[in-house]
Amino acid sequence: MAVQRWDLVTPEARHRVEADTGGWRKHLCWWVDDELVADVRTADDKVELKPDDADRADTLGLVTLRFTSLGRPRRATWHPPGRAGEAALGLGGTDLEPEPGSPAATYEERVRLHPNRYAAQRTLVAVAGIVLPILLTLLAVRFAVRIPWPDLPSVPWPDLPSLPWPDLPSVPWPDWSLPGWLGWLLDKAKYVWPVVLAYVLARGEIRRRRVQDEKRGLAARPDGPEDGAGREGGRRDEEGRDEDEPRDRP
Repeated sequence: MAVQRWDLVTPEARHRVEADTGGWRKHLCWWVDDELVADVRTADDKVELKPDDADRADTLGLVTLRFTSLGRPRRATWHPPGRAGEAALGLGGTDLEPEPGSPAATYEERVRLHPNRYAAQRTLVAVAGIVLPILLTLLAVRFAVRIPWPDLPSVPWPDLPSLPWPDLPSVPWPDWSLPGWLGWLLDKAKYVWPVVLAYVLARGEIRRRRVQDEKRGLAARPDGPEDGAGREGGRRDEEGRDEDEPRDRP
């Protein structure tokens, strides 16, 4: 079975999510401190995991999972309690860390180490999605013209009586047409906007990956970003002075 695992340790709890993608339906499980809190089977590519016990939703939050259209795992994100609105919009939350060597971990490394290559690949996929259907249509028309289709007999359709449609008054619409340049832009926009959208989404995923790498480190620290060595200004002594600060000699 193809099982993808993610883990996240916060000051409050340890989270683990497993996704079995071996079948046509995904089997998703969420554990909190080794206790199973959600068990779902679904074929959806975007899933929200909520505690099976509705009373615990206010204390545990929820987990959102994302998969590709082919079922490949992409990410699992934990959202604290009271952030369901952000989760529905795909905002906020902290990504769980995928198991090393897993498909989700490989995807994250590709985005993290080669961001420009990732953006170029996503853009090329969008271009291929536009060009390939056009080429296949042209090939299909070319072969259809060359095939010697047999002459089929005509069907003697009966003469049906015409319906007496009432004469409706014509609406005096203004005589106006789009400028030539605007019509040309609108006609080509259907080919351009998918490519632009793919590039924008790829750059957004790259920025999101950088932010999530920082949030993972902060989530595991008991006192947040102001704890220990992460505190701006370095370590301090018992009197609250910076240890690196020069002191007055007596």
